[in-house]
Amino acid sequence: MPELPEVETIRRGLEKVLPGRKISKVDVRYSGSIKMPTVSKFTAKLPGRRVIKIGRRGKYLQIFLDNESVLVIHLRMTGKLIFSFTPLTIDKHTHVIFTFSDHSVLYFNDIRKFGTIYWLPIKRMYEIKGLACLGPEPFSPEFCPGYMAEKLAKKKTTIKAVLLNQEFVAGLGNIYVDEALFRAQIHPQRAAASLTQKEMAALYRAICEVLQEAINCRGTTMSDYRDATGAYGGFQQLLRVYRRSGKACLVCGYPIERIIVAGRGTHYCPNCQK
Repeated sequence: MPELPEVETIRRGLEKVLPGRKISKVDVRYSGSIKMPTVSKFTAKLPGRRVIKIGRRGKYLQIFLDNESVLVIHLRMTGKLIFSFTPLTIDKHTHVIFTFSDHSVLYFNDIRKFGTIYWLPIKRMYEIKGLACLGPEPFSPEFCPGYMAEKLAKKKTTIKAVLLNQEFVAGLGNIYVDEALFRAQIHPQRAAASLTQKEMAALYRAICEVLQEAINCRGTTMSDYRDATGAYGGFQQLLRVYRRSGKACLVCGYPIERIIVAGRGTHYCPNCQK
């Protein structure tokens, strides 16, 4: 599933090409992708709207339009947004096509069909349940060691489960939680409340560092992820534990192990992480 670095990379790519473009046609090939409003209203009323800017909140992409409305897109597991200055060949996984007045095109492709698109007034974004309850952004002033200490103090669940909870912090997913915990030398099964202030500070730094490095590498491509031009990410070359089970730890040489934590495959070094 695309996480914060991947969605931010897509946002930056679309920010370069979409603002100022006017939608001239919308073709919905799979109605299940459109969650709000009805497909008929979506295709009839969206043409004529002009893109103002591109935003992001957690893993949600936001395309702001000129009538105080917004397209909110959650890519889920396999969703992709590909922009092209000229029409591309479409296939069975192309579910929504936005054509602009200059004949450039934005394609929403989704193999698993879990991705969702909403179009609604900006002031009603709170109606999207997952978006409304998001915690602070990792790079925001609200997310800091003090915030972590306050929120983790009474958490008996595992630290990995807390970090995956979008109400605690927005945008983290399985890849970057594993990578951050490794850098902070914290075992993913540790009770969140057991972390010391020093460990929480180390984890905070690790989260920010790994996310920034992944953004700099334009995201991680393990299978489906592509940026807004269809290009692969590059952070997969720098992963230290994720999907490296059985391989030597890059720090101590001990074999990386894989276990299940919070229902997710979890990679860690049993020697480095305590």
